[in-house]
Amino acid sequence: KIVVVVVVVNTMVTPPNNYADVGVSQKAAKQVLLSFFGTIASATFLLVGSSAAFNVVGKQLVKTNKKRTGRKCNLCDGLRFISCGTCKGRGALEWQPIREAEMERVCLCPTCSGTKMSKCLRCVGIGYL
Repeated sequence: KIVVVVVVVNTMVTPPNNYADVGVSQKAAKQVLLSFFGTIASATFLLVGSSAAFNVVGKQLVKTNKKRTGRKCNLCDGLRFISCGTCKGRGALEWQPIREAEMERVCLCPTCSGTKMSKCLRCVGIGYL
């Protein structure tokens, strides 16, 4: 005699009755994302900070090298500033929209903001070429 046994297995996935496992997986995903973005943020901060530091050091090296090996700027005589070209060193501009007006109108110079000086354009305010 041959006996055949048929076993039926329920392959249908049933949803969990309590959602405690879902909360655990969400917390794990949140922790992974936070650590990933934290790493990206710290790497970005490190790169930007080191780039700024190298920029400052590089500018200072160029400036000291120009002072040591360069010659004085003949436009500003090494003083780094020249008289403002817009207001001709007066600090203000005469502005009168009406002809033959009784009062004189004066505006603050937009280039030097009233300081009467501007950076030398030849040496870019370093004093040396």
